Amino acid sequence: MKLYLLSCHNILQYADAILPLLPEQRRAACARSGSKLTLGAGLQLASILDVHKDEDLIAGPQGKPFLASGKPEFSLSHSGEHVLLGVSDQPIGVDMEPRDRHVTEAVRKRVCLPQETGMDPLTVFTRKECAMKLTGLGFSLPLKEIDTTVPYKWEGRSYYFYTTERNGYVISVLTAEKSLSDIQRLTPEELL
Repeated sequence: MKLYLLSCHNILQYADAILPLLPEQRRAACARSGSKLTLGAGLQLASILDVHKDEDLIAGPQGKPFLASGKPEFSLSHSGEHVLLGVSDQPIGVDMEPRDRHVTEAVRKRVCLPQETGMDPLTVFTRKECAMKLTGLGFSLPLKEIDTTVPYKWEGRSYYFYTTERNGYVISVLTAEKSLSDIQRLTPEELL
């Protein structure tokens, strides 16, 4: 497993160099949104996973992207000015939220199981997002069926939740690996 955290603070100044590297659909999404996070995610996919053409990616039944070649598996999350990419030879889910994000009591009640109520709500929230991403089921996976206090069981395997904080973000990872790898911090310059 490898984890990459890309700072997109100054990425727009590199747009002319990045856009030609991206698949047509990603270039169009960048043009529509003007989002540095969309550009940053595209740069990571192109530079780290060699995704340059639309046909390099396929979508699962719920829309989760996969490499057309089948391996490695990956998961993306973005928030604020950072994009997190998790890459593994097995299913993986990653999510991140800013530490200062407020979680209302109503959301907490809707999302947390009784055994999770004493936990940091952003830890619970990001871990549940990881399960939705790992399985590819998204919001069709009922949040109350995801217990973030124990290993997550899916397709006969156990997956483990890990949560850490970096750069003011709560970062969670769900993986079959029994330890969390270091998070490699990247800049656009390093990927070009």
